[in-house]
Amino acid sequence: MDVAQAWMIVGVPVLVVALALFAGRSQRRAWFGYALLAGLVVFLVTVPGDVVGAAVPGILLVGLVASGRGTYRDEGQREHHQDRKRLTTARDGGDGAP
Repeated sequence: MDVAQAWMIVGVPVLVVALALFAGRSQRRAWFGYALLAGLVVFLVTVPGDVVGAAVPGILLVGLVASGRGTYRDEGQREHHQDRKRLTTARDGGDGAP
């Protein structure tokens, strides 16, 4: 398996799943995302040919760690749906009718 095949068969799907795990502020999902990215780096380093292909998920991994995703700072963050008000402005009885 060469580098292009490794990226198409393993790299791209794992990268998409790992990035999807970082949506939101869940620590557990972020740690699974870190594990997937680290595994992808190890896999791409072991593929014979070009080792530079492992730099893309490696740089992404370093950037996510540097931004603090999945750490204790995420516990205090509120999700966007926790801050919004109700969808209806109940003036009379709460049923949303004008």
